[in-house]
Amino acid sequence: MAIYSFNVSPVSRGDGRPLAAAMAYRSGEKLYDSYYGKTYDYSRRHDVLHKEILLPHNAPREFLDRQTFANAINNLERRHDSQTAREIKIALPNELSLDDWIALSREFVLENFVKLGMGADLVIHEGILDEHKKPASIEAVHERQNNPHAHILLTTRMIDENGLGTHKSREWNSKSYIWLWRKAWADAQNREFKKRGLGVRVSHESYAAQGIDRKPTKHLGPSVMAMEQRNIKTDRGDEYRRTIAQNKERESRKHERQYQRQLERERSFERSR
Repeated sequence: MAIYSFNVSPVSRGDGRPLAAAMAYRSGEKLYDSYYGKTYDYSRRHDVLHKEILLPHNAPREFLDRQTFANAINNLERRHDSQTAREIKIALPNELSLDDWIALSREFVLENFVKLGMGADLVIHEGILDEHKKPASIEAVHERQNNPHAHILLTTRMIDENGLGTHKSREWNSKSYIWLWRKAWADAQNREFKKRGLGVRVSHESYAAQGIDRKPTKHLGPSVMAMEQRNIKTDRGDEYRRTIAQNKERESRKHERQYQRQLERERSFERSR
């Protein structure tokens, strides 16, 4: 069953998130952060399936180098609490192949972000949990063994032939843009499913809007998952577990109602004979 997930978060120094650390961790590279004067080395990662930097056609070609790109952003952002980038994390459909994931996510980034003037760092992670890797202690995450996903780091400034703009495009933080991007990602996946004759579809709308009796879970984030994996219970993890338990109870009641309706139909049939 195809699963829709689309999360937006700022990469901000005020939240303790150095830009180079975020880029290095996602890409599996060793990068130097020119603002903090620190090096972040994640070159031993083995779950990075694809990575590329996507830029407007007139952007400086040297930005295709991840270190140069990170330096250019850091050099413009001088405040200690600056938002240096915006991150979008999307779940990739298990129904498609790696080549499909690359083509689909690349087209999505080009059409919805690069076309507006943003630069994007696109990275696809394998997202597989098995007996050779440390399992997650959050039940629902552990049950979902295959979780391929893409990280998209986006500039907060437009890029042209002169490089990064002097002013931030703050309208990109608006809810209206986020809603459009969420819908665009659902539409892009559904077009691929339809083209391949697959009977699955996803929706960017809430469960309530879709008429589904199910409570959505909140994104855990890497820090919460790391603590839970060390068997340190967290408030967000507890909330996640409560939501999963409530959804299981709702599903159980739904099946019970279906079973009772089926019994009633059978009894009615027997009485009519």
